[in-house]
Amino acid sequence: MGMRMKIVYAFVLMVLLISQIGCKQFKSDHPQATLNDAFATDLTAKSIAKYTDSIDKTITQLNKTTSLLYFLGDVSFYAEKYTGNNGTVLMVEHAFNGGNSKSLKKYYFRNDSLILERVSTEIDNGDGMIFKDSQTFLRSNTVFKTESRTSPALTTLRSMPFVDVPLSQNQTPDQSYLNDVNSLNEVINGQNKFDMVFDNITTYPDSRYIILKSKNQNGYMATVLVREKDALIDSLLNDPINFKDQKLKIRWEIKDHEAVYVPK
Repeated sequence: MGMRMKIVYAFVLMVLLISQIGCKQFKSDHPQATLNDAFATDLTAKSIAKYTDSIDKTITQLNKTTSLLYFLGDVSFYAEKYTGNNGTVLMVEHAFNGGNSKSLKKYYFRNDSLILERVSTEIDNGDGMIFKDSQTFLRSNTVFKTESRTSPALTTLRSMPFVDVPLSQNQTPDQSYLNDVNSLNEVINGQNKFDMVFDNITTYPDSRYIILKSKNQNGYMATVLVREKDALIDSLLNDPINFKDQKLKIRWEIKDHEAVYVPK
């Protein structure tokens, strides 16, 4: 082998060696990066739980969209949507039924595919409180594992193991979960029965609320607490009839389970 060929051969070996070292050195240690490798070959309850736990730990790094707080009778609820570079990763529903019960539902996604529903409920049955957690794991929109735990005390519940809930022998794609997700998207986007228009604004001295109503008759209502006025609020107060049944372009944030107006 000539001197020139030896130099070229040595150079190629050096490049290959550096590439291998670089791959090992810069491989991501992020939990979701590890899970992406696991998901490529196997989708299990364990790998899903690990993946969704990593989402919970990095939730502050995601983009967040929050719906209005909707009312219908004694029931009120709002939803949140968290997105990243790969689309939707988490949707959350907060629901309240007067002072008797409340629930927190979390829907986790990977590549826009639903993989886990987590539900926490608190119910006052008149004799005391009942706390329940449940987890439903999905592959290709089909439930393959469900587990739950129940306790009369929240502190006890957190230390209890989950118990498997028997599934039917022939599991098929469960459309109900996809329907729930579609409904939450409508809640967050203010679409269909959640498309709200201006109805009124209260003028009480100690509190002021924008009252919104659904375009559907006898539909949902929404209120937005006004703590600071701006030009739009002044216009609503001075001439509310001019805005009647009109869609308002407003911003809000949820604080202490209440939608609060964000001035421009």
